[in-house]
Amino acid sequence: MRLWLVAPLLAALLIFVPVPPQVVDRWYSQGAYPYIQDALTAVSNLVPFAVLDALIAGAVVLVLFRLMYGVLRALTGHPLAALSELLRRTVRGVSLVLILFLLCWGMNYRRLPLESALGERPVDPITVATLEQAVVEANRLAGRIRPASALNRDVPYPELAQRLFGPMNDALRALHRAPLSRAGVPKSSLLLTPYFSWAGINGMIDPLVLESIVQPDLVPAERAFVLAHEWAHLAGQADEADASAVGWLACMHGDPTLAYSASVYLVMEAGSALPPADWKRVSAKLDGGVRADLVRIAQRMQQQKPRVQQAATRVYDGYLRANRVPDGTASYGRALTLILRAPLRDALTTYTAPRATR
Repeated sequence: MRLWLVAPLLAALLIFVPVPPQVVDRWYSQGAYPYIQDALTAVSNLVPFAVLDALIAGAVVLVLFRLMYGVLRALTGHPLAALSELLRRTVRGVSLVLILFLLCWGMNYRRLPLESALGERPVDPITVATLEQAVVEANRLAGRIRPASALNRDVPYPELAQRLFGPMNDALRALHRAPLSRAGVPKSSLLLTPYFSWAGINGMIDPLVLESIVQPDLVPAERAFVLAHEWAHLAGQADEADASAVGWLACMHGDPTLAYSASVYLVMEAGSALPPADWKRVSAKLDGGVRADLVRIAQRMQQQKPRVQQAATRVYDGYLRANRVPDGTASYGRALTLILRAPLRDALTTYTAPRATR
């Protein structure tokens, strides 16, 4: 305990000392991080359950033990000493978690944004007409490839993972980003799945052990894109918009099952950005299979509890802003801006299924 100040001082240095995004991107995100990701994901993949559950349970047990120990010590006549020790241990523990978070994954929030990899090409403003065209093109592709996809059966996550790894790295290389060193085995959290359902959370990356957590109750049409989004996080795309754009392009580099999931995502995103009257008009012309999948997704989302969702959104918004994402949870909406830019948008109109899947 004599050196308890070392951890908070180091954490403060990592948090507050400014480092240029170019330096973070070159030396951490595309330099050291791929090796960190490969090592940690290799270990977490060996565990058949979500390591996150074990970390949560261990943290709860440790906190309860320390509280009981502090109470017992206070009752024996040393209340000030017990309080002082509890505060020091709390500060040290939180500092150590912050250090691990930043070194294992969190520094990726400070890298160059994906937009920088797209060059300085002119960006067309997103208008109602642009959004309508995106819905029309995504729906057209989805209707064309749906019969060739494997959506007529329940494709398990392990199979999706096998199909996605190659396309994910194709997309990352196309965007001049370091490839994913090791795929994360898709897992579900026994402790957090009910909360995910209530809060409307589809998945997450455990930033301490770099494992992929997905919501097991997703509709088949959602799963590929959600896994691709989480793997984009795993590959170092911390920003939500960047992860969505990379995940979308990865699916568009894949077989019809992956590309269909990305198309449905784009229909939903562009459609939700349209004024209600325009969306009602456009949605009436959607392919029957696409419309049916949107209904299934809407039915699944009825499990959400508004109060839980609002509280979760506020907490996550604060987390993102604390990690230098100025628009917080609104960053999800920026994904459309990236997807509707070249070269990503080109993948929508030029999609051709890989030969192996024909």
